[in-house]
Amino acid sequence: MKPRFTVPDHLKPYQRRLTANGVGLHLYDSGAAPAQDPTFLLIHGLGDDADSWRKVFPLLMGRGRVVALDLPGFGRSDHPRRAYTLNFFADTVAALLEGLRVSQATLVGNSVGAAVALRLTQRRADLVERLVLVDGPPLRSKLSRVQLMLLLPGQGEKLYNSFRSSQEAAFESLRPYYANLDALPPEDRQFLRERVWDRVWSDDQRRAYFSTLRWMALEGLLGQPSPARLSQIKAPTLLVWGEQDAVISLEAARALQRFIPGAKLQVIPGCGHLPQQEKPLELARLILQ
Repeated sequence: MKPRFTVPDHLKPYQRRLTANGVGLHLYDSGAAPAQDPTFLLIHGLGDDADSWRKVFPLLMGRGRVVALDLPGFGRSDHPRRAYTLNFFADTVAALLEGLRVSQATLVGNSVGAAVALRLTQRRADLVERLVLVDGPPLRSKLSRVQLMLLLPGQGEKLYNSFRSSQEAAFESLRPYYANLDALPPEDRQFLRERVWDRVWSDDQRRAYFSTLRWMALEGLLGQPSPARLSQIKAPTLLVWGEQDAVISLEAARALQRFIPGAKLQVIPGCGHLPQQEKPLELARLILQ
């Protein structure tokens, strides 16, 4: 089965391809805005793609330039055979901003995308105007049995491939990421059902997924920077967390708030790990305020 990764109709006018750091990237770009307006760069989490922001993207338009990319290895971007490290992602995003002639951006990263935003801030602080970290990055904690299985070469791939036996089982694998998957509008549930089916059938994305996961684990359990490094962040930082996030707990958000100077924390009630999909209006309001 060949994965499709179709583009939502309302985002088709904004899709582009651009080569950055030697990688062909698929992205959405609302286009140049007045010089005084911000640029919002939206960075998805592990295994996701730019369409994770499909509801937030139009809500931010008109208030600045909005760019959302498929990270290398995911969605419709190129899938080079290489190590997918945080440094690679950060350097690619930096090259993308330079290619778009964006001197500074507000980085909005979800989950592992937040780890990418932090790594970019450490490597190229000159490109970062503000940080919005959405339910991430993960802090060091004990690994669950499923996480341990995913980290094991061969076992992780076997578990990943097991979802190819049933589209319903693949869809059900999304349940932990939402406070209430069944409460999403029918069109959203159908979109997610089709998109997760595309992902589990993509051998290229599977390779990038496990490379990212295992390299981040080698860096220190999902690449979480040390408190000493977090204390050096100078960009104004907003943490946004789903109150019912079962993937990365609210306690992790409070720890990050303690480590990052001046960081503010906003909690969204009735929301899980993906506010951009479950509570897009609330998230957009917090990004803009």
